[in-house]
Amino acid sequence: MASPPSLPSEIWFDHILTRIESLDSLGMCRVVSKDWNHITYDSRFWQLFCKRSDTVHSGFLIQTSHNGKHSSTFVSVDNKANKTLNLPILNFLPAPVKVEAVSSQGGLVFCLNQNHRRVPEYFVCKPTTLQWETLPNPKTRYITLSNAMVVLSSKPLRYKIIRFSKPVKCNPQPYKNLITCEVFDSNTWAWKQLKHVSLPDSVFLSLPHCVTSCGACYWLLTNKQVLAFYYEDDKESWEIFDSPVSVSDSDWSKYNKLVEYQGRLALMYFEGELMELWVMEDHEKKVWRRHKVISLKGLKELEGHDYAYIFPVAHYSSDIALMKGLKQVSFYKFQGSSSYKVVKLEHKPNEIFKLQSDFEKVNLRGPWRWRDFSFIFFVFGFSLFCYFVRFVLGL
Repeated sequence: MASPPSLPSEIWFDHILTRIESLDSLGMCRVVSKDWNHITYDSRFWQLFCKRSDTVHSGFLIQTSHNGKHSSTFVSVDNKANKTLNLPILNFLPAPVKVEAVSSQGGLVFCLNQNHRRVPEYFVCKPTTLQWETLPNPKTRYITLSNAMVVLSSKPLRYKIIRFSKPVKCNPQPYKNLITCEVFDSNTWAWKQLKHVSLPDSVFLSLPHCVTSCGACYWLLTNKQVLAFYYEDDKESWEIFDSPVSVSDSDWSKYNKLVEYQGRLALMYFEGELMELWVMEDHEKKVWRRHKVISLKGLKELEGHDYAYIFPVAHYSSDIALMKGLKQVSFYKFQGSSSYKVVKLEHKPNEIFKLQSDFEKVNLRGPWRWRDFSFIFFVFGFSLFCYFVRFVLGL
């Protein structure tokens, strides 16, 4: 039997996909087919999606520091998102904070109270709904190396925070570099310590922040390999695998960065006026493919002498990248070699986090637990105490 005729891609684009109103629906559409997945990462799609939807904002959280104090601002190609989140985005919290990790999906932020010096205080928040909660502390005597935050489900909300830290005790294995790993689960509202992550001798995390894709968090290592931490089930695991062969054989001192590209793990290799984008086609077999080579000659002409200090750090869409400069960030469109938008900053951007969020309120504390009924227990206990006093006094 002949298959039914398919609708033209323009009909899917203009009349169906861009009318999606939530990130959850968008995620379901992306698994329908490769064509739909590709369309939903296109910059033209995101412009129409953000324009028609009043419930979703997509952009980046830019963290700067000055005199030891950190501050964060939100930037986006979407002007409506910039107007909505134009104030310092985390000012609603009870204290100034340093952002430790952001869930790229779900819009959650994991941050540290800057006023607490001896005993740290951690918060989790959703900036678009102004919600926040205080988190229990992990092993605070350990030195934090990196944090990651992921959302496992949105309805009901469940998220995890992964923390890599440096053990205090001396390494019992002289040829191994051990990293302490702790995971916070919103369902249990507690941290649990896992087995140490073992790296080869003299190998470290290349950058403190990771990339989240396909059920795992990825860190680039200094020995040209990639560390993957799998978080989806309750049996967390990790492994180390190689980066693309040609990139590994090249001069690693050049600029390299792991990014998320169309929902997959990717690596940007930047040298001179060219940027190679390698995408992992098969996560099971660890197969990389060179997706495209991009000329940055147009960026050099736009920025002039400042070109040497500007590097790509993330993808806003499949054809627009966020570029990090000395005191600015800019959205650069590869097709046509044009600077889409330039945002000037007071200080040098230190850390950049991708943030996509809706305006739906969530339960940050996870499932109901006994601690949610603490006031009821107090009243009940006080009533029992009063009854006991009356019984003893014979009233």
